[in-house]
Amino acid sequence: MTKPWEQGDEFARWDAYLQEDGRTLRNLVGARIPSELRYIEDALVEARALALREHALPATYDLDGLRSIHRHLFQDVYEWAGEARTVEIRKGDVFFAPVARIESSMREVADFVAATDNLRDVAPADVAHSLADVYAVVNHVHPFREGNGRTQREYLTALARESGHHVDWLGISGAENDYASQAAREGDRGPMRAMFARAVSRAGADDFDVQAAEALRIARLSRSGPVSALQAVRADASATYRGPARPAQVGHDFGR
Repeated sequence: MTKPWEQGDEFARWDAYLQEDGRTLRNLVGARIPSELRYIEDALVEARALALREHALPATYDLDGLRSIHRHLFQDVYEWAGEARTVEIRKGDVFFAPVARIESSMREVADFVAATDNLRDVAPADVAHSLADVYAVVNHVHPFREGNGRTQREYLTALARESGHHVDWLGISGAENDYASQAAREGDRGPMRAMFARAVSRAGADDFDVQAAEALRIARLSRSGPVSALQAVRADASATYRGPARPAQVGHDFGR
């Protein structure tokens, strides 16, 4: 059955993603305004992210693998979780890849990853640059209507782990990521490669300690889950009025 965001012209498809206010994405959690949606979304996605490894995602590093991560993370929030977008999106004045290029661009990424045996055949000194190149393409593709940044980070984290590497995302500021991404879209991957060269390292004992801690959190999560996370957010009467964890989005600026 064809879904509303798959029908009509660009404007009709764009509107189909939104509620009547024209600002808030249609959602499964009953959020009525963007700030409320962001707050609840963050809690539910964090809960799902903790269980990601438990589900052995992604199984592949193609578009299907990226979609499986997005579907897992956002299944509680959006009906279209795991589906590629059907509208053009941009950040500021720069558009991401056209809808028609999503599949072919991700196929190029998948071919490169497969040819290097999930980066295991890449010299250790070159892994950071390879991850930067993959990230540059995936970020430019921005396959989803919302939630691209978090999906990409989980995808790159899993890919890095395939060759025994770790990405320190906390060491990358939003401003640095935006600058590197913008430069990469304009053909200069230097800032992106420099960013990954600093953030990527061989996975060590500390990283395994972090994984053990996450495993414990996953065990606890299995007894509560996203439903309890949603209840906890709803129980906080001030949730709607708190400052959003991420900047509000305007117009087509939905890429993160």
